[in-house]
Amino acid sequence: MIREAHIVAVGDEVLWGETINTNAAWMARFLMSLGVRPTFQCVVPDDETAIRTTVQQSLANTDLVVVIGGLGPTADDRTLDAVSHALSLPWYLDEAILEQLSQRHTRTAGWETSVQRQSRVLTGAEVWPNPRGQAPGQRVTWQDRQVVLLPGPPREMQGIAEKWMAPWLETQRPRVIHRDTYSIFDLGESAVAAHLFPLLNGQHPRAGIYAQPGRVDIRVETDDSLAGRVQRQRVRAWLKHRVPVPVYELGNDTREAYLVRWLVAHGMTVAAMESLTGGMILSQLIAVPGASQAVLGGIVAYQDRMKVEHGVPDRVIRDYGVVSAETALAMARAVMREFGATVGIASTGYAGPDGGTPEEPVGTFYVAAVHGERDVVRRRYSPLDREAVRQMACHTAVSAVWELLSLPTLLTPVARQD
Repeated sequence: MIREAHIVAVGDEVLWGETINTNAAWMARFLMSLGVRPTFQCVVPDDETAIRTTVQQSLANTDLVVVIGGLGPTADDRTLDAVSHALSLPWYLDEAILEQLSQRHTRTAGWETSVQRQSRVLTGAEVWPNPRGQAPGQRVTWQDRQVVLLPGPPREMQGIAEKWMAPWLETQRPRVIHRDTYSIFDLGESAVAAHLFPLLNGQHPRAGIYAQPGRVDIRVETDDSLAGRVQRQRVRAWLKHRVPVPVYELGNDTREAYLVRWLVAHGMTVAAMESLTGGMILSQLIAVPGASQAVLGGIVAYQDRMKVEHGVPDRVIRDYGVVSAETALAMARAVMREFGATVGIASTGYAGPDGGTPEEPVGTFYVAAVHGERDVVRRRYSPLDREAVRQMACHTAVSAVWELLSLPTLLTPVARQD
């Protein structure tokens, strides 16, 4: 049974940062979906010694080693030779693959050498034909461990993995792993960690915390046994009770996409007046397909006079300051009126590095959301860099709309309201 895997990416261009290693991220998710936990990732150069040493070390510590890249037609594609030496398995020229690739290959200079290099197979390996390219994948058993070789081009690697590797792993996995993600937008990482310390400090279930400005994700892993299913439901209930702010279950969705669909389904529209965020809130909504049915437009009113020109009373800014709950609320109401929207959103704050006051230091911002006579205004402070504060303000603005419209934290398909 295969429980754990190491992922080894091969290529100078990946090691040097010229090519982003998306293959490893994709493969990690792929393995997790099939009940195999990736426990190690690395990138090695197009160097036979480095590849051989890494494969040997991985085989001493895991059930499965997945090597991606270095199976191409040129002399610097050294993966097959390195693995051959690492396992003390000779390679041979597979005549069936040679014939197949010869028929498909263009007759350019050096094509015979190219085809021959990509037709080499380790002795005893199962060959996985490439549905999207030339070099096939290979799986070989070494003692009680498994080694899989896959080509580097993402489209080819994914095609072989989905067509051949997935069915094989289905027969090898010990259990299905459920990975649930709970998202929190209204508490910082340290506060979330403090609330969830008993969960994060244990191993049953396995849990981790992952943060970005304005958002904290909690990922919890359970298996598909009866005990695992019970544990999954208990953790869900405990976590939602433990954290004093909304805990979202987004699945593969986003709040912005759900919000747009909800507004469309309810025949509602939205507009925004943004200062601190400079159009970022609307940009995230407009990125959703079909957003034109709900998003009317907005105003980037960065200077005070532009806020006044678009309907914010000058006395509000004079009496309360431009960074205040009152100004944020006035901005949201002004843009709602000007665009004739059913929901208005606004942001104002000090992103830094300059500005701020003793009462409202740099990193302070306000967002507001209004609908009819109802409103929600939120103040947040975070001593982060400029872009992090702006991103946090976007998340907080969506949270304000969520509270205003009483939207659910478990995202399910939106039914159209006739």
